[in-house]
Amino acid sequence: MKAQWRYLTVYLLLSLAALFIQTHATHAVPVAQPLTGIPTQLGEWKMIRQTEFSPKVLAGLRPTDYLFREYVDSQGRNLSLYIGYHDGGPDSGPIHSPKHCLPGSGWHAVAEQTTQLAIAGEQLKVVQSLYAKGSSQEFFVYWYQVKGEVLTNEYALKIAEIRNAMLHRRKDSAFIRISVPDAANIADPAALAGDFITRVFPHIQAALPL
Repeated sequence: MKAQWRYLTVYLLLSLAALFIQTHATHAVPVAQPLTGIPTQLGEWKMIRQTEFSPKVLAGLRPTDYLFREYVDSQGRNLSLYIGYHDGGPDSGPIHSPKHCLPGSGWHAVAEQTTQLAIAGEQLKVVQSLYAKGSSQEFFVYWYQVKGEVLTNEYALKIAEIRNAMLHRRKDSAFIRISVPDAANIADPAALAGDFITRVFPHIQAALPL
């Protein structure tokens, strides 16, 4: 009974907060620096491709700025970087959870955990997940950012967006994902992604607004 009342209380508070956001204007917050300014070479990682999404894909994702690149290291191992930024303005859509998008395209989760990566003496909390589709496997590392705060689940993301809308009249947010394809044939995809993240994270921080 207590758990039910706690759920109802949280639901009521979120509903009231959502009503407040709908009836009080928020302003769009641009990126601090263009996402395309993120280096095409990061240590031994070199960009090999940068993709522009079709109008149909953009209409579904609705970011106000985005970056989708593939990088390769000196051993020929590749990964992709996606950053989707939503400035909170009228043209900005909500962030789509990978937990919904990937199963919808035929992938299923094999394993998932929240962990921390050491970057420049600080701990970055991220989600690591392994997905499979037939005999193929792909390893993902992702997180969300809201006003400089790193988050790892959709509930915390929504709370942060509501808090910032109420206190600062802004609801900008970002989704960052690193994908390692062909993960079954890589000895340690988590270490591979971790090495790339330690190099790119400072540039992501510089590009996203605080």
